[in-house]
Amino acid sequence: MKFSKSLISCALALAFTQSVAAQTIEETNKTQATSTLSQLERGATTGNSLTVTQNASVGGNTLVSFQEGTSNLANVTTTGSFNETTTNQTGTSHAILVTTTGDSNIQSYAQEGDSHGAETVITGNNNQLAVAQSGQGYLGINNEVENVINGDENDVRVSQSTGGHWMYNKNMQGNQNTVTSTQSGEWHEVHLNNVTGDQNAFTIDQSGTFSKVEVEAVVGDDNDIEVTQVGDDHRVSISQINGDDNDIELELSEGDENTVNIAGIIGSDNDVKVDQEGSKIDFASGLFQGNDNDVTVTQKGDGSFAGVDIQGNDNTVISTQQATTQELALNNLYVGLTGDNNEVSTTQVGDINDAHIALFNGDNNDIDLVQNGSQNEFVLQSSEPDPSIETNNNDITVVQSDLGNSAAVTMGYVVASSDNQLDIAQAGELNVIDLLLEGSNNSIDLAQDGNNNFVAGIESGGFVVAGNDNIVSISQTGNGNLVEGGVAGNAQTLRITQIGDNNVATITQQ
Repeated sequence: MKFSKSLISCALALAFTQSVAAQTIEETNKTQATSTLSQLERGATTGNSLTVTQNASVGGNTLVSFQEGTSNLANVTTTGSFNETTTNQTGTSHAILVTTTGDSNIQSYAQEGDSHGAETVITGNNNQLAVAQSGQGYLGINNEVENVINGDENDVRVSQSTGGHWMYNKNMQGNQNTVTSTQSGEWHEVHLNNVTGDQNAFTIDQSGTFSKVEVEAVVGDDNDIEVTQVGDDHRVSISQINGDDNDIELELSEGDENTVNIAGIIGSDNDVKVDQEGSKIDFASGLFQGNDNDVTVTQKGDGSFAGVDIQGNDNTVISTQQATTQELALNNLYVGLTGDNNEVSTTQVGDINDAHIALFNGDNNDIDLVQNGSQNEFVLQSSEPDPSIETNNNDITVVQSDLGNSAAVTMGYVVASSDNQLDIAQAGELNVIDLLLEGSNNSIDLAQDGNNNFVAGIESGGFVVAGNDNIVSISQTGNGNLVEGGVAGNAQTLRITQIGDNNVATITQQ
């Protein structure tokens, strides 16, 4: 039986070190930003320069400016409230630098052409900022937006179209801020660097080829991050979320090599929803620490992988993997849990399905698994290889259908694990069950329907039930079924029903 993670590595991973290492996504040789903004920071910009300073203690000022040509600079400083600034630039290699201090200011900037840059620094509350960039930015000719926000209830909207664009939201400090980014075309990037505050909302919409969203750190509660990517070769990377009641919703569709990587979440009542479509789909996470967190992963395509590690109580993991091409229909799932009252529900539909569930140091967890395919494999790891890591009163239900189903269960691995209930149903041909249970008050129900089914034991590994008050019921229907055996303990009830040809049952009770 092949484990998606080795037992030792799972045990070490779920020992849960208190720090979470930031995970990175492998980058291609994508061209880096070369807009006027990046050149300006190096002092390389030439052309016309417009510098405007507005101060208003009562009332407000209004500025409208227009620049066209090459390498123009607009530098606007606004101090006070109720100021309005509108700047339009057309041509090539323009830059807008805006510094706003005050409340309720309205600022609008439009750049049309190639290699433009817009940098905005906002200190204050209830400010409105709108930036629109358009141009054939591609292969290094691009537009760039950089925002630094310190304050509450600011509204920032960035629209970038037809080309390769970059947007950076740096060192955001404040509450109830709204940041909206829309990018269409090719080669896009959005970076959210160091967000501190509560009830901030980020909405990112990218369409085209090679889109990337990178969130370096979010500290606060009740923040919303919503990302939609349509096209090929997408990346979403979140290094760390620290807080409660945060909502993360990620949707990647219509492409190949879509990757979501969340390095870690520390907090409770967080909600993570991931929806991926295409081929070569990957969702990987570090450690989620906290209680009442919900993780929902939906993957539709070929070559899907999902991996989640959770430490805490009352967490829920719902996973659905559905393959679209029979020849490439490979689904792979790993879930590691430590804690009480956690729930895992997973469905895999494809030609080759692989699910590995690890339960350590937890009670009253509920595991439901459905696999439908030609080669299904399920591994449940509980306590083993360290029986002192007890898992009690867990309810495990497994349903496998079609050809070549395999289920392996380990609990305790020499005593400790107890009060577990296990139900496994297999329908199809070439079904295998390999079971090890140790402890007390276990209830086991196994059903097989098909050809060449067997439950291992004696001559090979598996089917060892050791403990007290165990009830084992095995029902086989089909041809060539084999039940060997084990069972050692007190007050056990064993029922075996075989219907079909060439059935063999060998049971040893002590």
